[in-house]
Amino acid sequence: MGLRLYVCIMKTWFAEYYRSHGAEPAEASVLASEHELSFTWRTEDGMIKREQWNINDVTVKDSINEGSVIKTASVPHARLVIKGKEAALFIKDSKEEKLKPWHKQVKNKYAVRNAGIFLGVAGVLVIAYFLLVPWFSEKLASRVSIHTEQQFGDAAYEGLGIAAQQDERASAIINSFFDEMHIATPYAIRISVVKDNTVNAFALPGGRIVVYTALLDKLHSYPELAALLCHEFIHVNNRHSTKSIFRKLGSKVFIGLLLGNAGNVASVLADRADDFKSLTYSRSLEKEADLEGLQLLEDRKIDPAGFDLLFKELKRSGPASAMPEFLESHPDIDKRIAYIHEEAKGKDVEENETLKAIFNQLKINK
Repeated sequence: MGLRLYVCIMKTWFAEYYRSHGAEPAEASVLASEHELSFTWRTEDGMIKREQWNINDVTVKDSINEGSVIKTASVPHARLVIKGKEAALFIKDSKEEKLKPWHKQVKNKYAVRNAGIFLGVAGVLVIAYFLLVPWFSEKLASRVSIHTEQQFGDAAYEGLGIAAQQDERASAIINSFFDEMHIATPYAIRISVVKDNTVNAFALPGGRIVVYTALLDKLHSYPELAALLCHEFIHVNNRHSTKSIFRKLGSKVFIGLLLGNAGNVASVLADRADDFKSLTYSRSLEKEADLEGLQLLEDRKIDPAGFDLLFKELKRSGPASAMPEFLESHPDIDKRIAYIHEEAKGKDVEENETLKAIFNQLKINK
């Protein structure tokens, strides 16, 4: 009954309106809602009049001969006569519906249902936002130009505020070391040695690599330095740092790139530059940086034990909180050493006197 009522909230009928007892009927047009009956009728002299009857004040009788006979206490002796049973059923349903507790009324059931649907859809959209926007941002990171990526890295570097702490001589030496490895890349690799007591190194988008002096102090051989730089180089060359920071910043990057506003993105990266110091990668990306970095060493016949020595030295260097990003985000050092050993089996190694000399010069510079 109630369902029939609320499938169509408004009803219209033609009726005969009897203004008083014994009066001639006038044709009327009735509009019924759950709250009232509103109808217009024409008087004998042709004037159009309109009346409203509150649904709570009306009584209805289903007459076999006349149809639905509706009366109201507000206008004694007046009645509306509508053919068929539909009007009587509509009014009865309306009055019964109002007597039910609010939570059982059909209209409120629909309201609750619609609210549930709305919250469900909103929930899905929120989940989609937090899942899809980072994913799209990461995909966009693969499409930005190297020039744009370099702008982002430079903005982040400036935002870190470490330029004043850069050891210019050490930076020049370590760049010479990297250049001597002759690694082909479309990126302009720029390595900055920064005076800091934090044991850390990290890659920025577009070719910048930052190495803290406290980490350099832990290195005892040129294969260790080569392993460190090759690992960070792969993060740059494979856009690991760009993808990871884009994913982390999500909507701020996505909207900026979507609107073609690279300058705004660079500003965001500058403001969030500290995130690069502790940027973590997935284990798969870290393994990729390890193994591809190892391949770079093998291609140059540099002792792959550099990775082994680097990891073991850093593992001994202090608590996990003091580890650099490439150890902190993948802390199972023993597993990393194991797959490095496996991949390095049977590889030819030659002493590189030039790299050794540059490394010694770097250590003397200290």
